[in-house]
Amino acid sequence: MHRRLLSAYFIVLACVFLVSDAQAGMTKQEFKHADKNKDGTVDKKEYKMQKQQEKNNRKVNTWWEKRADTNGDGVVSDDELSSWKKLEKEKIDLNGDGIIDAKEQRMCWRHARSRVNTDTEKKYDANGDGWLESSEVRQLLQDKQTLIKTNGKAKVDTQIENEYDTNNDGVIDASEAGALKEDLED
Repeated sequence: MHRRLLSAYFIVLACVFLVSDAQAGMTKQEFKHADKNKDGTVDKKEYKMQKQQEKNNRKVNTWWEKRADTNGDGVVSDDELSSWKKLEKEKIDLNGDGIIDAKEQRMCWRHARSRVNTDTEKKYDANGDGWLESSEVRQLLQDKQTLIKTNGKAKVDTQIENEYDTNNDGVIDASEAGALKEDLED
């Protein structure tokens, strides 16, 4: 009898630790939202529901999410995600290895539109639709390359140019411009 009671105690204790561990990774706001029955704990079902909801409401943070969010609502919907995955597989992952390396990420402008975010980008948005098409990006990058040839460096004014600033100093210099030149020639 004592042995069963001790086993039950350890099982309850293990469950408390598992629930506590899941709750520890949550912010206070996430915990409050996840605790649907307001009993002060987040059970396994509530935790899974919270994680699924977070996945469905994924905010745009990374470079690919910014490109995939085509309706500009700040969230990558399931439709946008599936469109992005198709584009990624067919046109962005150039070597087909399932990984987008630095060069493939840099050259993403060839196949995915970029939202106009800066005054510099606005100048190159020829059709004024709020998006930079590949031809508009090409012109922007060619002008930057010309500026680098003339002055030896150019200030990074857009997220697209930031891909070429490998040392993150806010300037594309002659050594970094090699990748820019290569991408324009491909």
